[in-house]
Amino acid sequence: MTIFDAIRHEHELLSARLAILKNEIDAWSQHKEPDYDLLHLLIQYFQIFPDEIHHKKEDIIYDALIQHNVLETDYLKRLKSEHEEMGDLKSRFTDSLDNLAAHHVSPKWSLIIDVGKYIDFQKLHMADEESQFLPLAEKELPKTRIDEISETIQHELITDDAKQSFENLACIDDDIESRLREKK
Repeated sequence: MTIFDAIRHEHELLSARLAILKNEIDAWSQHKEPDYDLLHLLIQYFQIFPDEIHHKKEDIIYDALIQHNVLETDYLKRLKSEHEEMGDLKSRFTDSLDNLAAHHVSPKWSLIIDVGKYIDFQKLHMADEESQFLPLAEKELPKTRIDEISETIQHELITDDAKQSFENLACIDDDIESRLREKK
């Protein structure tokens, strides 16, 4: 599996978790009780996976492409800055969701809007990467540079701290799946 295939696979995982989050928030907006345990697990997931793992990989690829003048620098810088924007949006709604999950209180409509903004922004960002960034990077980067990027990702992201994040994420994913099975 190439680094680009790994990014696509991670997009699929993110999309699946975003869909679960959307379902829970949609139910809440229809005056049904959300699954607070599931929301808490999703908060944990979104606090670890996008920022600590996925976006760091993409940022390394963006930087490599900028260095090699493969793609327009402004486009890549925009994609990278979107990661920061998503982090800000995520922080805003995860704090509210965490409060909701723990205490069953939160400014409901504000939270629903914030979660919707995050989901929509994340989906648009991934669609942009899928349709433009990834195909161009695959086409334009030489195999040796792709190998270097993969090696950089291994050295910079597979640290002892990151291993702990991966282990935590695996437990969270298992718990999410278990919770979803219980709901059926």
